Amino acid sequence: MELTGEKCKINRSLYQLLFVCCFFFISNSFAQVTPFKKSVLDSLVPNHFNVSIAFALNASQDGSSSLTSGTDIGIMYSTKRSSYQIAQSSYYNRLDSYSGSNRFAALFTGSLFSLDTVRTRLVQKAWYPEPFIFYSYDANRGLNHRIQFGVNAVHAFKPTQIIRIKMGAGLLYEKENWQMIKVEQLPYVDTFSLATRKYVFDTLGITKDGRLIRDNVRANIYANFICTFAKNINLNAFVDVQMPFVPPYYDIPQKSIFPVVTKLYPRITISAQLSFTIWKKLAFITGFGLQSDKGQIPLYVPDFVYNLNEGLQLSF
Repeated sequence: MELTGEKCKINRSLYQLLFVCCFFFISNSFAQVTPFKKSVLDSLVPNHFNVSIAFALNASQDGSSSLTSGTDIGIMYSTKRSSYQIAQSSYYNRLDSYSGSNRFAALFTGSLFSLDTVRTRLVQKAWYPEPFIFYSYDANRGLNHRIQFGVNAVHAFKPTQIIRIKMGAGLLYEKENWQMIKVEQLPYVDTFSLATRKYVFDTLGITKDGRLIRDNVRANIYANFICTFAKNINLNAFVDVQMPFVPPYYDIPQKSIFPVVTKLYPRITISAQLSFTIWKKLAFITGFGLQSDKGQIPLYVPDFVYNLNEGLQLSF
């Protein structure tokens, strides 16, 4: 039997919905990716704000109550020559004062001299500088905060009508505050031997509240792919590699009681966001991401993490 007219349109919509649902169930994620769709980036207007807000909520009861919420917010402002973007991503357990699942990240980027005006339309240039500032907190990784600032040289292009690609390379400086001793284990520090306490506090420089401040310079290379498969389906993928110039413990002597990382390991981040528009400015979204970093400071944190976020996105 042949399907024509409205039946074909319904059939195609069902296949698109099936594709999105399958993606929701097989994806896992961690990281932050630019929330704006290709259609928005293709139609920038001078002196205009674009805003994207996504929200997800999960409640559970398994011996203890859990209420977690995740938010992703993006704000972009464009002039005739440049665009500026602020992106924020967070995940919090609302019922616990302290939770190992809590995390927060915020990013500010400036695409300087990246736009030209052609017949009242803003067109993106192929090459431009991109300074940025990044802040993150991640209880699961023992990271009280990480602050990065740097600059990338960016090459942007559109190989086809359905895809935009942005590739960048540059340098960044980062300063990190690590929770070397878990908060719940701080009362037991006095049970350490005198030699261990001397090494931990005097040699390593860990503070009495279990924190250690470290800094580094890294080379940064990334690629961002934004695709529109259909009018209502958008995929935004991001790959980033950050290579340190020195090992994490570059100036600390090795001891058997506290093995230190003496090799250079890259920090690799992969993330993606798929959106399916269901009504005008409202869309279903799923976020996939992972991060691998063997050069972390604390011994108890995982080298590899991932997670999956699903929710609704409002754009205006």
